[in-house]
Amino acid sequence: MTDSFDKISPTALLVTYARQFSDIPYAAEISELVNAQAIAEQYMAEGIEELKHFAPVMEARYKAVNWLLATFECRQILELASGLLPRGMVMSGNPEITFVESDLPLMIGQKRELVDRLMVTRPNLHFAAIDATASPSQFPLNADYFRRGEPIAIACEGLLQYLTLPEKQQVFANVRQMLQQYGGVWITPDLTTKQRRSQLRKYNPATERILQAIAQNTGRSTFDNSFEDADHMQQFIAEQGFELQSFRLSEMLDQLSSLARLGISPAQIQPLLAGTSIFALTLA
Repeated sequence: MTDSFDKISPTALLVTYARQFSDIPYAAEISELVNAQAIAEQYMAEGIEELKHFAPVMEARYKAVNWLLATFECRQILELASGLLPRGMVMSGNPEITFVESDLPLMIGQKRELVDRLMVTRPNLHFAAIDATASPSQFPLNADYFRRGEPIAIACEGLLQYLTLPEKQQVFANVRQMLQQYGGVWITPDLTTKQRRSQLRKYNPATERILQAIAQNTGRSTFDNSFEDADHMQQFIAEQGFELQSFRLSEMLDQLSSLARLGISPAQIQPLLAGTSIFALTLA
């Protein structure tokens, strides 16, 4: 199964390329070090310009996760499938925050080497090899870097949409076990519906072509692995023992630095963000 998931890891390079057009710290340096543009060019058969409207959405997604992490005020954070995200590098700058990056063994090893090249070692930034779908759970339930009695925030950005329903169910079970022990919240923009994907297809065909290219390269269709509609999603989440709060990505519109860099007006991107949400899940 890990070999199957390793095929998903290169998609992190596609998103990494898109993030370089923002003011997200370390985004440009990471993109250059891993030569993300080369992967982007492989994915985009019709030209790299196809990623123009993809970049602000990825920036909004990243900043929305940060916004909710700040809102819930958790000082212990576990990021699943952290890939090439710079969040741990940035947030561990606060010595009061314990940040754990996790991903499949190959990816997390590469990420650790990358972090070592870009910054000095921090005692509050940790790395863990975790397959989020594994049973029994590989989550760091009893790790000595986590403080008992203090809530934890689990974050994932760009993971669940690749997973089948049974795989999603196992991730939910693993997260539930973690939150039962520590308390806290799970923050993710990864809950998508086929209904919403169909809307995006009509509004922004380029984004749909990107997702199709990802499906061809990973063997995993983000459309097929989406929930049927909002009711299906709500029912599934309730059955896993969670309550859901949703927030619109359009809340981030005035924070998107990539708009000016790419010559995109807020009015152009607003409809793309308006129907896209980020979610906070807590135990029911």
